[in-house]
Amino acid sequence: MNAIVYTGLRELKLLDVETPSPGTDEVLIRVEAAGICGSELEGVATNSPFRVPPLIMGHEFIGRRMDDGKRVAVNPLVSCGLCDLCRGGRQNICRQRAIIGIQRPGAFAEFVAVPTANCIEMDVNHDTAIPNAVFTEPIANAVHALALASAGDASLPPRVGIIGAGPVGFAVAFVAVNEGVESVAISDLSVDRRNLAEASGAHSVTTELEGEFDWIFDAVGTEQTRAMSVDLVRPGGTVIWIGLHGKGATLDVPKLVREEKRIVASFCYTPSDFSRAAELVWALEPGLVAARPLEDGVAAFLGLMGGDQRDLKTALVPSGA
Repeated sequence: MNAIVYTGLRELKLLDVETPSPGTDEVLIRVEAAGICGSELEGVATNSPFRVPPLIMGHEFIGRRMDDGKRVAVNPLVSCGLCDLCRGGRQNICRQRAIIGIQRPGAFAEFVAVPTANCIEMDVNHDTAIPNAVFTEPIANAVHALALASAGDASLPPRVGIIGAGPVGFAVAFVAVNEGVESVAISDLSVDRRNLAEASGAHSVTTELEGEFDWIFDAVGTEQTRAMSVDLVRPGGTVIWIGLHGKGATLDVPKLVREEKRIVASFCYTPSDFSRAAELVWALEPGLVAARPLEDGVAAFLGLMGGDQRDLKTALVPSGA
């Protein structure tokens, strides 16, 4: 089968590789579309130790099960299911977790083998929106982050701010609006990202957030944006850190303590978060995800690494999918 293989620093190749064989409790998926994630672009560009070549990446995908033909979105996070965290419903931080496309072969290929339990059946009546369906995974991140912000409080805050209008920031705005938040503001320095953010339904799209917010989501993850997120949240408010672009954070800790601001880290999603995302994804405007043939995947990667931000997301589509 054809696959895009990450072979080394800033190097990807279209190769003919062996079709995987599903193991016990696994199913073979014929990939219909697989989204390119910013973390993959960064991994290829920086030789990140988080992704070790040779590797078939691709963790945002939709496809058909080869055993029964059903269309599914696949939760790429594989947990052990047995530890204290998994039993407590926190599979996303299982100590033995693995992610399809990172620790095991992913979906930038014609076929991928996945755990059967990770398959979420999708509405088969949405053929024309298939590329958009790869956005289920970013939306799942947003569903989880918003759940952490609420921390069990069913009431919605009047003011939500989001730093960064890339796919995850967009998804947070989209989910917040769809869940009934009345004031959602999102910021980004990129005019392309701001233009795309309009489709999230956000009530304000700007270059920089101003004022005070009940919840602030940092979907960038630099030292600067982390400090900014804490400054923008009201006393007693909640900051959610999702972005992973940098390791550091310089904070005025005494001020943080005096104002009782809460900082929560958010990573991935639980199975229930992913299932909710699979329902919400169909509400996206058509055409937000651009489809490119799998065979053009190397060129697509290089273009995105060069800064092409015209589309919210690019999905690779195998021939015949």
